[in-house]
Amino acid sequence: MVGHNSRVRLNTAHGNGYSEPPDDFGIGVIGNATGNVVELNLVTGNTNGIYIAAAVGSNIIRNNTVIGNPPIQVGNTRPESRALDIVNLSPPDRTVFDRNKCVTGLAAPCPAVNP
Repeated sequence: MVGHNSRVRLNTAHGNGYSEPPDDFGIGVIGNATGNVVELNLVTGNTNGIYIAAAVGSNIIRNNTVIGNPPIQVGNTRPESRALDIVNLSPPDRTVFDRNKCVTGLAAPCPAVNP
């Protein structure tokens, strides 16, 4: 998503990207996107799950299930690949994270996931 003041809601993003280069994603907030809400999505089996670029403005990422990114096969055969459930490259406090379920993250909270 590159736009402003949009919602990405109730989607399933699965199977996007390759392990080389590990820069693809299921849902992305890129460019100078601002005022967007990404919520209630299921994001699994992508190279990266949710990707937030460095130049984005203020956005909200909440109530998403982002687990299994990258797929287990990529994680096992390419452990050096930098691929995660949530990748947040935005400045500190620019992106709000609230009640997401994830296992791995960069600059994004991934609380323990209970069965």
